[in-house]
Amino acid sequence: MFLKKFLLFGLLVAMLPAVAEEAADRKTATSLKYVTHELDTRQNKFGADTNKAMEYTDSAGTVQKRAVKSDLGTSTSDTSLPMVGGVNTKLNQKQDDIDPFNDHTAVTYTGTAGGIGKKGIYQTTGTYAEQSDNLIDAKTFNAALKNGLDSEFVCREDNRDPVSGLCWLYTIHNGTAGNSLPDGYTELEYLIFDGQSYFDTGIVLRDIHNIENVIEMQNANPDSNAFQTWTGFMYQSTTPRYGINTYSGRWMIGVNITINSGLPQDGNKHTLRFVTTDGTQTLYDTNGSVLSNGSLTGSFASNALSLYIGARNQGSSVTNYVIGNIGRTWLSQNGTKLYDYIPVRNGAGDLGMYDMVSRTFKPNAGQGTLTAGPEVGTSNIYIPQNQ
Repeated sequence: MFLKKFLLFGLLVAMLPAVAEEAADRKTATSLKYVTHELDTRQNKFGADTNKAMEYTDSAGTVQKRAVKSDLGTSTSDTSLPMVGGVNTKLNQKQDDIDPFNDHTAVTYTGTAGGIGKKGIYQTTGTYAEQSDNLIDAKTFNAALKNGLDSEFVCREDNRDPVSGLCWLYTIHNGTAGNSLPDGYTELEYLIFDGQSYFDTGIVLRDIHNIENVIEMQNANPDSNAFQTWTGFMYQSTTPRYGINTYSGRWMIGVNITINSGLPQDGNKHTLRFVTTDGTQTLYDTNGSVLSNGSLTGSFASNALSLYIGARNQGSSVTNYVIGNIGRTWLSQNGTKLYDYIPVRNGAGDLGMYDMVSRTFKPNAGQGTLTAGPEVGTSNIYIPQNQ
């Protein structure tokens, strides 16, 4: 009986796979202790090394190592991995790669990427002859400019201001923009009209549309009820008519009608701008605000009267004279300037208007006497000498 049991046990053992403390192949069973030990010490298979990092390779289960450096050095081909501290240190010391030079030198670009150059900063405040190819700071430049000009330039006595002693270099004309009056003419800010003076422009308007009329004016009697036409014409108290007017203390305009619903007028200087469009006529003030406006009707097809300045052309008579000042005034239609009058005194001392369009002098056509306003002055630009 015992022999049977022994044989049976041996048979069962023979049927099981071999169990070993350490297995050498996948067909051999091993103990849990061995498996645990192998897992715990698996990293030992990679070997030992200092200041190295492990990185992947193209082969599964295979790794390689790469050096890690905290000192970046100066090599441009080193493939080691840098440490953060080393990078920051190198960045903080980067300016040390710029060669030292004296205090008065600026770093400049060069034609080589990453390369730098240097340029001296000029600090001598002597004359221009002492300068070299250097940069210059603003304070030194100002001093050098003054000293250089004082030493190098000689002022003509007729260019020297008799009061300050300064020498002027340029003269700026303060007159009308684009003004180029002939020699012998003196531009005036305005002419003073006495109520018996006017100018005949000779311009006959035949179309009511696309008119732009600008006039600089100042009413000497803003509170008067007098009807004053600063520029205009009218045929026998009816149409055709045209006018920029003041009446009974208000601004008035009128192309074939009289629009007297304008704002109250005053004695200030104004640059009036009268404009007609397809259906509207409007009078604008200096700042662009509307002084008077209304509808545009009728026609100038039958008009034969020229436009007057300082009064109204009423065919057989001149009416509505102005008492006040008139400066520059011009008229354009469809974008073409028809006249451009500038108050002047000619070489003979006569007062009038110079037309920049026809390049002719226009005398007073009335029986009154014009009075000159202030001359348009000049401004001098001075060399900063002896300052």
